[in-house]
Amino acid sequence: MAVDNSIVDPSTGDASTGATSTGAAGGYAWLADLPGELAAQRRVMSGLLGWSAATPLVTSLSVGCSLGRGAADALSDIDAALGLGCEPGRGGAGQVLAIEDELVAALPGFGAVIDVLRHRTGPPDRFIRRVFAQFGDGTQLDLAIMAEPEVRRGAAAPDFVSLYQAARPPGLRRPPSRPASPAPGPAGDGHRRADAVTADQIREWAFSGWCALADTAKYLRRGSLWEAHDKLHAARHQIWALWAAAEGALYPWHGLSQVLDHDPDRLPPGIEATVAVLDAADLRRAARASAEVLSAVSEAAARRQPAGLPDAMARYVTGLLGEGPAPGPP
Repeated sequence: MAVDNSIVDPSTGDASTGATSTGAAGGYAWLADLPGELAAQRRVMSGLLGWSAATPLVTSLSVGCSLGRGAADALSDIDAALGLGCEPGRGGAGQVLAIEDELVAALPGFGAVIDVLRHRTGPPDRFIRRVFAQFGDGTQLDLAIMAEPEVRRGAAAPDFVSLYQAARPPGLRRPPSRPASPAPGPAGDGHRRADAVTADQIREWAFSGWCALADTAKYLRRGSLWEAHDKLHAARHQIWALWAAAEGALYPWHGLSQVLDHDPDRLPPGIEATVAVLDAADLRRAARASAEVLSAVSEAAARRQPAGLPDAMARYVTGLLGEGPAPGPP
């Protein structure tokens, strides 16, 4: 999900369609009307909706993008936003993090979980956490968690549907708090300085690379070659950042430019094979090559900055890329 966190007003349904009533009943009704091919997405969203309604601090749950527009198919991910009854910004950061922990603990109840990515996202003046979960049946949940006052209102995101709205703002419950993320650095998205690489950052870059390759496989199955090509490039961006970190480049955040500035003659082995023309067979070949390079550069970066790599996600996506040729366009 490209998080701009601009969703509809869940109390009014402004600029949205579908479920807008207070509580969860409207959300369940909306989910029941989804077509049969979205059964896997319905299962995860139903679990998330039930968990939201049972969690006192949760004030709203919205889902959008292709699902909100009614354009989803069996391969579509779930783009969602969770609003909380806590202070905006760093004042509510501990509660956002605590609810994130509760949600991640609940995810296996929604389906078999392969792996989970958790990190801060959005502009530096807002405290927003992203949880991305890959389920074993291929379903993906991409969820933004924030204080309710930070859930933007109105027509900025007309395809978001409100599945849950708390009947009344709850009193501020204070679950066991976790320390907030470090102050935003030059990258402007809640991370540390651009010249500092942490173990968490190494894992995030690696996980994001595998997500991009999973999307490449998805778009090849759909026969959408331009989208597959774009996601292949996104995976390569993570490869460059990881290689820059492994090589000790000054600003690994900037990826390719830092690799070339640091030592243009030391490139990731096999990187040339990650480039493809706009052809399904060549894109799949390049995606498989990218998986090999991504695995190698992730391990190299983790040797320099010890990190727990997303090995389960890597195995899952490698399997996707090995399923055979993609079908052509319908």
